Amino acid sequence: MSYTLNIETLIFNRQIMTHFQPLVSVRQGVVIGYEALSRGTAGNGELLIPPDTLFTLAELSGLSLQLDRACREMAFTRFAPLHKKHKEQLLFVNVDASLLTESVVGSGHIEMLARSHGINPANVVIEIIESHVQDTAALMRFINRHRALGFLIALDDVGAGHSNLERIASIKPEVIKIDRFLISNIHTEFYKQEVVNSLTSLARRIGAMTVAEGVEKEEEAVYLMGAGADVLQGYLFARPCPTSETPDVAPQMRTVAAAYRSYSLNRYERHKEQQASHRALIRHVRETLGTVKAADFTKALVDQLLLFPSLECLYVLDETGIQVSDTLCNPLNISANKRFIYQPARKGTDHSLKEYFIPIQAGLEECVTAPYISLASGNRCITLATRCTCAEGKPHVLCLDVMERGNMAPLHEQSICACGT
Repeated sequence: MSYTLNIETLIFNRQIMTHFQPLVSVRQGVVIGYEALSRGTAGNGELLIPPDTLFTLAELSGLSLQLDRACREMAFTRFAPLHKKHKEQLLFVNVDASLLTESVVGSGHIEMLARSHGINPANVVIEIIESHVQDTAALMRFINRHRALGFLIALDDVGAGHSNLERIASIKPEVIKIDRFLISNIHTEFYKQEVVNSLTSLARRIGAMTVAEGVEKEEEAVYLMGAGADVLQGYLFARPCPTSETPDVAPQMRTVAAAYRSYSLNRYERHKEQQASHRALIRHVRETLGTVKAADFTKALVDQLLLFPSLECLYVLDETGIQVSDTLCNPLNISANKRFIYQPARKGTDHSLKEYFIPIQAGLEECVTAPYISLASGNRCITLATRCTCAEGKPHVLCLDVMERGNMAPLHEQSICACGT
């Protein structure tokens, strides 16, 4: 069956179906709100027109602004009954940022919709895709005006396309929505993990809520919770549907919560094992160096590489942070194709400003860094640093780079340095 589609008639007659997709906080066990997603309808509602087709037709007809407002109007209308039952839930609505010009930003359209439907502006999150912005001055005027009225601002699709982190600093969003590309299979892809870890860490520091979009697998949800994502959205919990068909997502949230609990216990257990292993490694190498003269450090370090395969590099600093030994590296842990880019530090290198030396200089006995990419090998590693003495009794600082393996989310309390005796 086919229908003739007139986009102007569709907009005028409000032939728009609004579907809602829940955003959930598994930690709290609640639905925090719904994103409104629009589809066109034809043939007495028998045919749903996908959003991409709908907005492309409107753009070709010069009716993008009219369609944008019509979709928002229907979103508020359909959300209003749900809001009466659940006053605490949020409505997430999209604004086409490419339409924000000085001639439209002061229209008061969104404010009027909220007031006429009895929805508190504080319950409305305005989603903006920053890569679509054409008039930055108009965008900022729009944001400042609506934020002053109590609306919340979300930066959508962060990490996709031409998204610019600079925009986070200028918009200062209350919500950062991480694009689905970064979410897909994040539990198995290291580079995605590092990007998302950085975004969630940034959000925590600036006081923004993070939403992970496009979550389809339990493993993705579990990793994202461990990485610090506040809210999850995606097919794993529910597909978009009319408010009258709003699904019960509580069983799925309970399943994810149980999986996350198991994951977290495993993570902390592994962390304890690693700490014990690190302490034993530090103690053994430190005691060994204490029995040899400083001039014999290099030979002693070579022996340690043979004893501990997880060791990537070892080197010794004097009490001012200057390297006094060669850097001894395990050749099996350094990829041949990286050796021209990553080079071990040489004797005489100044390490006094490194994150593993400053805590030692401040008086701590030991320091364990957060994982980072080693300049010696290009591998992901951590550095264990500890005070030590040679056989002559002179103070030194022993540094051991240990390969970091696995794809578990980081323990946030270790993000800078974990120190102990």
